[in-house]
Amino acid sequence: MNWKDKPQVKKGNIGENIITNFLEKKGFIIYKPITKAAHWIDIIATRNKEEIYAIDVKTKARFNKWNAQGIDVKHYEDYKRFQKICNINVYLFFVDDKNGEIHCADLDKLSDGFCPNNLKIIAWSLDEMELVDKLPEKQIKILSKHDTRNYEFNPTQS
Repeated sequence: MNWKDKPQVKKGNIGENIITNFLEKKGFIIYKPITKAAHWIDIIATRNKEEIYAIDVKTKARFNKWNAQGIDVKHYEDYKRFQKICNINVYLFFVDDKNGEIHCADLDKLSDGFCPNNLKIIAWSLDEMELVDKLPEKQIKILSKHDTRNYEFNPTQS
C-alpha cells in the first residue's frame, strides 16, 4: 500500500485541510510541504508579515482514560529543538475525530505533561489547550471512515 493510501494518512490530510481552512479564515497565509511523504511540520502560517508559526496537526480522538491528548515524545523533542533553532513558535492542533472538538496548544505554554501508557507518548490535559472549534457531524462521519483505532472509543472522563 502506498503511503498516501493509508487510512491514517487520509485522515491526517483531512485534519490538515480542516486546520488550513480554519487558519485562512483567521487571515493567515498557509505554506505546506509539497513532498508527498511523512513530514513533521504540517503547516507554516503567517499573518501581517509579522507573525509566523509552525503547526503540527494531529487528527485523532482524545484518550479514553484521561481528558487529554498527546504526541510521540520524539516529535515533542523535535518541535522543541525546531523552536530553539529557528525561533518560531510551534502550535499543536488536535482534531478529535470522535467528538469533533478542535483544540490548539502553544507548545511554550504547555506543562511538562505526563506519560499516559509508556515513555513514548507525552500528553496534556485538554484544560491546558484552547477549544477553538467544533466540527459538524457530517465532518466527523467523514473522518470516522478512516479510523484505525483497534479498541472502542469510550472516554471515562469528560
